[in-house]
Amino acid sequence: MVLGLVIAWRGIEKTPKWLDYVARIAAVLGIAYSIYDFGGITDYTQWLELGLVAGFLMGTYLLAKERPSGYIWFMLMNASNAELMRVQDLTLLVIQQVISLGFVLDAYLMQRKKNRN
Repeated sequence: MVLGLVIAWRGIEKTPKWLDYVARIAAVLGIAYSIYDFGGITDYTQWLELGLVAGFLMGTYLLAKERPSGYIWFMLMNASNAELMRVQDLTLLVIQQVISLGFVLDAYLMQRKKNRN
């Protein structure tokens, strides 16, 4: 999140290279510690949670770097979250995630169209 704030404040060209490395290392360490803390990935819902977290972290990171592929990671996040809500029988929240997935897909397609022109 700090990387995104610095990019917004200073511009993508003036972002310190070390901050990019810190963001990458923090994401990997955070996911690794979470897996360690839970004693590994032993349940289907943990895979979904991993997809949710990885989708959020990578999506945010890539969008901060102005890369449209961040939207694909957000789609993973929304799909993982929708399945997690379905497993818990939370139908309204599944619908909410599917709608959010539609917005993310639309943003991705619009960004690709913009990049082609």
